[in-house]
Amino acid sequence: PSLKRLRSTSVSKTKSRCTSKQRRCLNGWLSKTPLTGLANRSLFSDRLKQTLALSQRNNLRFAQLFIDLDRFKPVNDRFGHGTGDLLLKGVASRMLGCVRASDTVARIGGDEFVVLLCEIDGAAGALAVAEKIRASLSEPFLIDGEHIRIGCCIGVAIYPEHGKNEIGLSAQADAAMYLAKQEGGHQIRLAGTGG
Repeated sequence: PSLKRLRSTSVSKTKSRCTSKQRRCLNGWLSKTPLTGLANRSLFSDRLKQTLALSQRNNLRFAQLFIDLDRFKPVNDRFGHGTGDLLLKGVASRMLGCVRASDTVARIGGDEFVVLLCEIDGAAGALAVAEKIRASLSEPFLIDGEHIRIGCCIGVAIYPEHGKNEIGLSAQADAAMYLAKQEGGHQIRLAGTGG
């Protein structure tokens, strides 16, 4: 056989031995946001679909929280994007500390996050977690010697009361979050409730 054919065969064998492990690493890396290490939009969507199917099959309830940070842009404007990045990492860490290991926290945009709370008893449980997140993010962040204060608006939607599919539930949580923002920010709103 020619040297070219031997080299090609060797590379092919190496690829086949490493492909499975590399694929797992790549999939893990691609499903997380590089900055925060949180789930990305794609992974969150997949987990939402799985939770919805499980909840439909077993008659369970779950909640989706949409979270938008208050006063994040002024932090970037005043201190720079490096400080903003450190703040986002701190936000991610605090949010993960407010939920169970079975729940999912994802960053879906610049300063927008979603949380999937699996197997909850009802709105009271979801609102308690939302309040825990709101209170945690209200505490100052110490970054490069600066005490930085932000807040957040949280919209909460419960399956099946506020939506029987991914799109309906997400739309309700998003609308509740925007209502909280319109009412001045730093608030929690349950889908389907007024101010």
